Amino acid sequence: PTPAARAMPPPMPMSAPSARSAAPAPAHTRPGSWQELQAQARNPASSPRENRRASERTSRWLRLRCGAQAYALELLKVQEVVLPVPLLPLRGTADAMLGIMNLRGQVVPVMDLGIHLGAGPAQEDANTRIVVLEEDGETMGLRVSAVEDVANLTDSQIEPPDTARICQISNDLFRGVARISAQPMILLDATQLLN
Repeated sequence: PTPAARAMPPPMPMSAPSARSAAPAPAHTRPGSWQELQAQARNPASSPRENRRASERTSRWLRLRCGAQAYALELLKVQEVVLPVPLLPLRGTADAMLGIMNLRGQVVPVMDLGIHLGAGPAQEDANTRIVVLEEDGETMGLRVSAVEDVANLTDSQIEPPDTARICQISNDLFRGVARISAQPMILLDATQLLN
């Protein structure tokens, strides 16, 4: 019995090394699968996206309409969007200046963006909104026909005004053109509007 017992331990150590040799194989395949995932991440199909994220700035724009024309304002300059409220008209101001409104104790001048850009006035209906811009303590409201949504744009999606050649509005108000749908969207400079 003792020689048999002595004969048993050699197979046990043999099975233990085989278990050890089996263990590194899965451990070796795990880094292999991780390397495959990394290779997929570096795939040319996805790498331009990563390079674009690293090299291009992405900005968020509030899409709105004045009549049929689509415009957008950089979201960083938009304080809020409110429903139309009664305005106190001001005499001796430009046609686009509709008056002033009381926004939680703050006096905010409101102008019609359509008239200011040389188009027709924003129609008063259920979709009409006032977009309140704010920068460096300066505040202004813009009455627009409708506010749609927020769009994320990269620098490559924005065509600068000198190449866009759609200069029906003043260049200092015109940041460029973005085409994220069938209709081009004119990007407006909120800083110039506030000035």
